[in-house]
Amino acid sequence: MKVQSCMTPDVRCIKAEESLLQAAKIMWEVDCGALPVLNNELQVIGMVTDRDIAMAGFIQGRPLRDILVSEAMSKCLVSIGINDELSVAEELMQSKQLRRLPVLDGKQQQVGILSLNDIARAYKADSGKAIKANEVADTLASVCTHRTLAKVSSIA
Repeated sequence: MKVQSCMTPDVRCIKAEESLLQAAKIMWEVDCGALPVLNNELQVIGMVTDRDIAMAGFIQGRPLRDILVSEAMSKCLVSIGINDELSVAEELMQSKQLRRLPVLDGKQQQVGILSLNDIARAYKADSGKAIKANEVADTLASVCTHRTLAKVSSIA
């Protein structure tokens, strides 16, 4: 099964120079927990999550309106292509412990997002024909595994 068949195509994005307050507002309006971050050429350069926003506000002790998305977003972009196999996306999610992957075209522009929720819904709609329950469970378990102290300290 291809990523395109189960991704969410209509995705809101935010530019890196916008505030975390604006990012939080968008997330609230569309009921999502992450936004792809765009540069001025509308290419995806990172992701910002609701947790990134909360932690940046707490750690920096500044109002969210005064913190740029570029200060809190992930700078290491992990993405998938629209024609890639779902199994490739699941392997990426597992190995990188990611709940969402931006789906990009050849010009690094946003065409959708693939989340754990999308995979679970695709499994249910598919009735276990192309997507197997153990694959979905393995992906969820890998993403939810607590990071080791070594991984956590290497981020800081």
